[in-house]
Amino acid sequence: MHPRTRTPLPPISNLNTFTPDLTATHACEAILGYTFHHPLHLYEALLASGSALTLGPHPRFGSGNKRLAIIGDRILDLLLSLAWYPTGEERLTFDTLRNNITSNKNLEAVGTRNGLGSFVTLAEGATVVSQRTMTATVEAVVGAAYLDGGMEAAEVVVRSLEIFGGA
Repeated sequence: MHPRTRTPLPPISNLNTFTPDLTATHACEAILGYTFHHPLHLYEALLASGSALTLGPHPRFGSGNKRLAIIGDRILDLLLSLAWYPTGEERLTFDTLRNNITSNKNLEAVGTRNGLGSFVTLAEGATVVSQRTMTATVEAVVGAAYLDGGMEAAEVVVRSLEIFGGA
């Protein structure tokens, strides 16, 4: 018996011949308030960890939206700190804001309130979007918007989803 090796997914920029069904991404763009120039960024953001990414005739399994979630998490921190800094408030205020706004509980609520769960491609065998998956999805769509259109695009998504409480 040979050990199974995982073939790494090609970078999103190398998927020139990949043509997934983007119906869900187009509907999701309306919720996000942003139209992606490269819809594969959003497609990746909507893949739960362990879900199959079909490239040609064979599905490949990857990290889903985890990589984009890392970027989105950092962008949320940056946007929040840029909004906090001019207030002159102490660091403790920022830490409290950050803990509340970027908490799994809050990000899950944001994703659920905006209906993002209906667009998530779940891993085989999964039937519901878990808190962890919803949190990663919210972070990932922010990261996808940033990669697609820069900070301005990420800000549009954050405002549309009202991640900072509609501010």
